[in-house]
Amino acid sequence: MPRPWSLFASVPLVMVLAACSHATQAAPEDVLLAPDGRRIITQHAIEHSGARTVWDALQRTVPFFAFHENSRGRPARVDHRGRSSIVLRDQPLILVDGVELSDFSVLGGMPASDVFEIEVLTGIDATTYYGTGATKGVIRIWTKLAPS
Repeated sequence: MPRPWSLFASVPLVMVLAACSHATQAAPEDVLLAPDGRRIITQHAIEHSGARTVWDALQRTVPFFAFHENSRGRPARVDHRGRSSIVLRDQPLILVDGVELSDFSVLGGMPASDVFEIEVLTGIDATTYYGTGATKGVIRIWTKLAPS
């Protein structure tokens, strides 16, 4: 006869595995680290992550940021992990084909298959190109439809 507690011993393990099953990580060779500090997530890394929307792709491939959703599961907020500031904004700039987004919910409706590349700028690189409004970083999303 099995012990009653032994039936529940595997429940936490099953819950952890179920929670992690959707989080497929990009292969390290698909995320390039440029000499100037930019982190470039290629189209192959995005496809490999299994993401359906751009918001999913960001959650699964972009480091250093926490992606939050509202109570209805829609994209709501992006925060830089680590220390925060009272004076400066804690959210990174998010640009799609060079245009700044003010409403992140758009990313929940864009298919990940439309993304060509995601660039992540942090630290001095972000503020050099975009000023003090980018102290928490910049996420540049380039679509396949972007003009060259």
